[in-house]
Amino acid sequence: MKGIFKLTTILFCIILISSCTKNPIIGTWQYDGGLYNGREQKASTDFQMQRTYAGNTFEAFLIEGSAKPELYSSGIYVIKSDTLLITSKFSSRPSQNTDLTISYNYVIDQNNLTIKGVLPNGMIVEEYWKKVKQ
Repeated sequence: MKGIFKLTTILFCIILISSCTKNPIIGTWQYDGGLYNGREQKASTDFQMQRTYAGNTFEAFLIEGSAKPELYSSGIYVIKSDTLLITSKFSSRPSQNTDLTISYNYVIDQNNLTIKGVLPNGMIVEEYWKKVKQ
């Protein structure tokens, strides 16, 4: 009987701790450049790209000056250890990646997010994002 009580208590603590763990990617991130097949691409000075993660969904917006932000992509994501799985459900432009899950390794260092992965077309990407909102 004591063994069952101990096991139940341990399981309860594990569930409680895991449910209190904060999702580190939640918030709004702004694109800050990247590498595409080893070629550097700087963030545009004419517009901004921002991605907002909330719950298990994301929305990506293009922002030009004072114009209303344009939704260009949205979908769902899952975090598993150091892996970010992104599935785009909407794209404002024709895309072969809609409904495909792309796996990225990710690292968050203070307010900087780096994601690395290989797109379905074989392109190797490494993107840099800066957190702009919690």
